[in-house]
Amino acid sequence: MEPCQLPTCLRVGINPVAAHLGLISLYWYGLFVATGFIVAIWLGSREAEHDGLDSDRLLSMTLVAALVGLLGARLYFILENNPASYLDPKNVGQALSLWQGGLSFYGGIFAGILGAWIYGSRHNLPILRYLDIGALITPLGLAIGRLGSLINGDISGYSTQGWGVEYTSPDNPLLPSKALGRTQQPVALYEVIFEATLFAGLYYLHRRLALRPGQLSGLFLAGWAIGQLFLQAFRTTPVGFGGLKAAQLTALPVIAGGLWLYFRAAEQPVRQAATKTT
Repeated sequence: MEPCQLPTCLRVGINPVAAHLGLISLYWYGLFVATGFIVAIWLGSREAEHDGLDSDRLLSMTLVAALVGLLGARLYFILENNPASYLDPKNVGQALSLWQGGLSFYGGIFAGILGAWIYGSRHNLPILRYLDIGALITPLGLAIGRLGSLINGDISGYSTQGWGVEYTSPDNPLLPSKALGRTQQPVALYEVIFEATLFAGLYYLHRRLALRPGQLSGLFLAGWAIGQLFLQAFRTTPVGFGGLKAAQLTALPVIAGGLWLYFRAAEQPVRQAATKTT
């Protein structure tokens, strides 16, 4: 096997625990997820004010969506990955360890949308306009959070011949034993690049076009799911029905739903579109 050397291969030997604060372990993954959330909130507040929306309401909605989304992301991950083992009383603490990784972004997105929708309905808000801001900032937050996955090594990619990424720390408890010391597809890095690109594209459309409420959300859902169709091809997750993996099968109805939302929103009168300011 060829040695792992820059610029074609990245060696990662960082311990996933950034610091120990007494009995509390601070994980890099948690730090990057928190950073992504803060940056997304900042940008979302700015864009809400630009679009004439209440930034305080957006913050409250985002907090509700984030809490529900985190729980949904963890639950979806557990359902996908041997749920019986997490029902063992000995593993209850592990099931609740959100900061170590092990989150399904499908579960997070579905649950987050539900949380935002419930909050918006209770406060009689123009839900689609607020969801569009959420769709705009979500890929940016995901891109930053995925940097934590790159350190963790918890996303296993197919083996390569001396290029990609190689994890070298035997003290990394989140790294699958078979992944130690081998070069593999840098799936987490692919995710970062894709989600950053998706954010850039959505931001450009948001600022340049007078999109109807709901169109940006539809583009996000369809675009993100299309990305998953390709990115999942590099992961070592099991292949299922029709030669597709579970996440790829889930992506198909999400793409259809996103496109339906985009074209359905496009039929709404122009007067319902978000008002752009200069």
